[in-house]
Amino acid sequence: MSDNDIFARLAAIVRRTFRLADEAAISPEMSSLDIDGWDSLSHSILIMEVEEEFEVSLALDRVYELSDIGELASLIRSTLEAKSQNSQSSQI
Repeated sequence: MSDNDIFARLAAIVRRTFRLADEAAISPEMSSLDIDGWDSLSHSILIMEVEEEFEVSLALDRVYELSDIGELASLIRSTLEAKSQNSQSSQI
């Protein structure tokens, strides 16, 4: 999965979670300060939605260190890569 695919899916999750318009621009630099209603509860909901969409389990220590959406996308990518490597290793 490409970085663009990950970010597009993540942007759709952000729009849905925070009830933003479909055409609302989402950028990697956006953070909780830029989106109305992004608090600790909605952050947890966002993470659960991401985990469900991408079928991953994100490391909690990393989740609470994130400063923007771009870092979340990077965490998703690295988690997917690790999952793929673990899957390939178990098939050998």
